[in-house]
Amino acid sequence: MPCLGSDGVIRRFVGLWVLLGVVAGGGCDSKPANKALGVTNSVISAPLDYLAAQGRAKQHATKVISTAQLESAIQQFQAMEDRLPGSFEELVKQHYLTALPEAPRGRRFTYSPQTGQVGLISE
Repeated sequence: MPCLGSDGVIRRFVGLWVLLGVVAGGGCDSKPANKALGVTNSVISAPLDYLAAQGRAKQHATKVISTAQLESAIQQFQAMEDRLPGSFEELVKQHYLTALPEAPRGRRFTYSPQTGQVGLISE
């Protein structure tokens, strides 16, 4: 039999109080839902809110990582060739990139050969 101070008993006790707090206070929240983040503050929709947040995080991570890859390749190209590349395709042809990185769903990358700026626009 576990003693009162064991981690398992404490976790079960805390878990029970959290569950009771969620059940008792879950539907009584008078705060409006946070529409900008897609959060409804509902126990029932919590799994969907979590999945939506996870999807938004993946989109953001894809944007940040892909943009960084493109900017790094452009900087390497400029350092070696002493000019900016004419297009993303030139970076691939010259082997500064193995392939164009993935843009977030519903968006595409843009590039200005005059300034070397990488952008992201909706399709």
